Amino acid sequence: MTILTVTLNPAIDVTYRIPALEAGTTVPVTEVRTRAGGKGVNVASVVRGLGGDSLVLAFAGFAQPDGFRAGLDALGLRHRLVPACESVRRTVAVVADDGTTTNLNEPGAEVTTGAEAAITAVLRTELAAGAGAAVISGSVPPGLAAEVPARLVAVCAGYGVPVIADVSGAALRAVATAGAVLMPNRHELAQLLGPLPRSAADVTAAGRRLVRDGAAAVVATAGEDGVIAVTPGGAWSARPVEAVAGNPTGAGDAAAAALARHLAAAGSVSGVDWPAALADVVATSAASVREPVAGEIDAEARSGWLGAVTVRETA
Repeated sequence: MTILTVTLNPAIDVTYRIPALEAGTTVPVTEVRTRAGGKGVNVASVVRGLGGDSLVLAFAGFAQPDGFRAGLDALGLRHRLVPACESVRRTVAVVADDGTTTNLNEPGAEVTTGAEAAITAVLRTELAAGAGAAVISGSVPPGLAAEVPARLVAVCAGYGVPVIADVSGAALRAVATAGAVLMPNRHELAQLLGPLPRSAADVTAAGRRLVRDGAAAVVATAGEDGVIAVTPGGAWSARPVEAVAGNPTGAGDAAAAALARHLAAAGSVSGVDWPAALADVVATSAASVREPVAGEIDAEARSGWLGAVTVRETA
C-alpha cells in the first residue's frame, strides 16, 4: 500500500564533500550533490528504495522553473505539490572525510494564507484513495501554526490510517497527545518532559508517560545506541550491529521509512511485530549513514544487518 509523506517545509538539499572543515579558512570541495529534499522527501525515497510505494505531499514555490518539482521528477518520486511560497529553501550538509557533518538549514519562506487548507484537502483526497500509513515530518515553515502537524494527524486518524509524526519543538509538543507514533531523540524527549534522559530506563519511562498521555507509540532514537520503542503492549530496545561512519543526516528519515512500511502492512500499531520492525528500523537507519546523501541506503549492508540486530524486551 502507498505510504504518504507530508513535507511542510521542503528543501533543495546540497551536500558538500570536503577533506576537513576548518573555520576561517578556504576549504576545497571535492564533490557536490544536489537533490530535492526535506524529511518527508527523504522518507519517500527510502520507502521506494525498499521496494515500497510512496507519494510525496508537499508545499512548493510559485517560481518557475520549479527546481524542487524538477528534483522530485529526477528522483522518480510521485508527488502532489501545493504552491504556497515564493521559493523552496536550500539546506547544506558539509561532510568531511572523517564523517563529521555540519548542517546549514535555511528557515524556509513564509507560506501564503490558505496553505493549511490546501495541503489538508490534498491529504484527504489521497487518504480516501487508499493509503497504508502516513509520515508527517520536518519543520513547520513561517506562516504556519505549530499545531498544523497535530491537525494533520487527526485527519489521518479519521481515515483509520496509522501515522508517524517526526517533528520537534512547538510542533512536537502540540502533536504529542494527538495519537501519532512519535520518533523523538533524547533531546526532543527533554523538550517534552523536562530533564534529558540519561539511561535506557529513563527513555523507557518517558515513552510510557507519552503513551499514557495519548501517543500511539514512541520510538526514541539514540544514534549509535539504537532505538527504544514503547507501545501500549510493551517496550523493546534494539542496537546497531556495529558502529557505522558516514553521513547521519538522513538516518532518522530512513528509520521512519522502515517503520512506516511495518505500520502499513499491519494496519495499526497493535498489529505490528515490534521486534521485527525495530530490527528493520536499526538496520535501515545504519544503512543510510553509509550513503553520502540523505534519502538513500546501502541495500547490501541493510540486508546483512537485518538478521543480526538483537532486540530485547525491556521492563
